[in-house]
Amino acid sequence: MANILYKSTNYNIPIIFEDNHLIIVKKPVGMLSQADKTGDVDLLNIIKEYIRVKYEKPGAAWLGLVHRLDRPVGGLMAFAKTSKAASRLSDQIRKNTFVRKYLAVVHGHLQPKNGIWDEHISKKKIKGKYVVNTNLDPKYLNKYQACSLNYQVQAYLPKQNLSLVEIELKTGRSHQIRAQMKAHDHPLIGDRLYGKLTHLDRKANGPALYASFLQFKHPVKDEILIYKSSSEDFPFTLFE
Repeated sequence: MANILYKSTNYNIPIIFEDNHLIIVKKPVGMLSQADKTGDVDLLNIIKEYIRVKYEKPGAAWLGLVHRLDRPVGGLMAFAKTSKAASRLSDQIRKNTFVRKYLAVVHGHLQPKNGIWDEHISKKKIKGKYVVNTNLDPKYLNKYQACSLNYQVQAYLPKQNLSLVEIELKTGRSHQIRAQMKAHDHPLIGDRLYGKLTHLDRKANGPALYASFLQFKHPVKDEILIYKSSSEDFPFTLFE
């Protein structure tokens, strides 16, 4: 573990793994994965600066973004340090061999305990949200794209009526998990956009979604890399 230094500010961003080809870190909740029009600090540029300083590079360091996390979501992210690694990791994502799993805390008792949701999500936001259609009329197909995930309920708290769910993404659409959970009437705790506004939602700092698991083949070596992490924030702490 280490802290990454960015300009004059210390960000407590644990490095889970690093070699000459890739780096895996824990993205903080609320931080951008990459720069946008807000101009706020983003993880991609923080790591670029860390690499530039650590390896005494004369110019800006190169770093490839191979997958993203929405700003409110924390957890494991892998970045490529070479173009070859970026190409090979991106190819694994396209072929669905790059496994990404999340933990989510949702309202209600999600049943059955295991499931596969193959659905469609709008290509653009509709009234500020992406909309999932569980039974799409073919005539609207040009406005939607396929979205798919597997889920497994890990625990249920009857008193709070909350489920802890592990989710494996098969596609990586914007807001996919949040929108699909809402479509099935199990919105994430703390999700101000797709969820409810109960006392539990107000207590959470944002959507209860955490990138907890990565599994993929090393881009150069003949090795399968597996990394796990857990959130220390509410409402995940309710299930400890």
